Amino acid sequence: MRMRCKVFLVLLMLFSCSVQLYARLGVQMSLNRSVFIKYERIYACVTVRNDSGKPLLFGRDPELQGFLMFEIRDQHNRPVNKRKNADISITGLQLAPGEVRRMVFRLSDHYQLERSGKFRVHVYIAHNGLKHEFRSRDVNFEISEGNVVWKRTVGLPALEGKKRNAEYDERTYTIRTLTESRSIGYYLVVEDDRKVFGVVRVGSVLGYEQFQAEIDMLSRLHLLMPVAPKVFHYLAFNSAGETLDSSYWKTSGTIPSLLRDNKSGRVDRVGGVPARPGVDYHLRSRNEITVTEIINDRPKQRKGPGRDSGIVDLGKGVMADAPGSRDSE
Repeated sequence: MRMRCKVFLVLLMLFSCSVQLYARLGVQMSLNRSVFIKYERIYACVTVRNDSGKPLLFGRDPELQGFLMFEIRDQHNRPVNKRKNADISITGLQLAPGEVRRMVFRLSDHYQLERSGKFRVHVYIAHNGLKHEFRSRDVNFEISEGNVVWKRTVGLPALEGKKRNAEYDERTYTIRTLTESRSIGYYLVVEDDRKVFGVVRVGSVLGYEQFQAEIDMLSRLHLLMPVAPKVFHYLAFNSAGETLDSSYWKTSGTIPSLLRDNKSGRVDRVGGVPARPGVDYHLRSRNEITVTEIINDRPKQRKGPGRDSGIVDLGKGVMADAPGSRDSE
């Protein structure tokens, strides 16, 4: 019996040593969602925890060099290629002992994720001051073309002083729906035969409420999307997919709607009164933060060991920025 206890203690000591030998950096990753529409921007949050017992600086000196690299494969186990000149650099990253650092990367800027299908991704991180590379678990995601529920092709207005190519004088606005879990989102795609100019999430399917869409004389798209009972989000976009207007309106005596003058082609939002955020509608729950808020976050160095509370699950707690912000064009 004593011999068995001794053997067990020896094995436990060896296991503890192996954990100390290999568990130098903890790395986890998550995506902002699990299902994406084609050409949409895909964000990954990488959380690194420094359990090496010493500060780590990722610098240019050979002894300080390190890397962070994603590996993405499709459902046929084929690797997804990187884009040219789109390497990821973490030079300048500093990690105090026990510090937990979150970093957000736009995967779609670094990898060729233009095709539909199912994929899995994980991330590697390494530092020349450590003996081993460290890898996160796989994260599965899907890219879909969505379902077209509204489509309009328009001609581009003539621009004074600029030559035009008749072959590319058209632009197509498409509103698609995409289902993820129990929710269905509306997406606007602006494109021509050569290029996708913008992909923007413009709302969610809300019961039997219907959205309104109109094109004005300058080929600009106007949308009125339901966001709550008797509350609507007004949006306007140009042919480059840029947000021109964004405001919220509610029914009060009159119902918000889009009015198009058939003679001039002018489109106006009419009816209703301005809706109050936090009272008439809620853009997000209290526990959600935007991608930009994560990027701008600078966690303070903690004394003592790091805490798991520093880890962010993008799938649950992070949303893409609202239309019109820098990260949602």
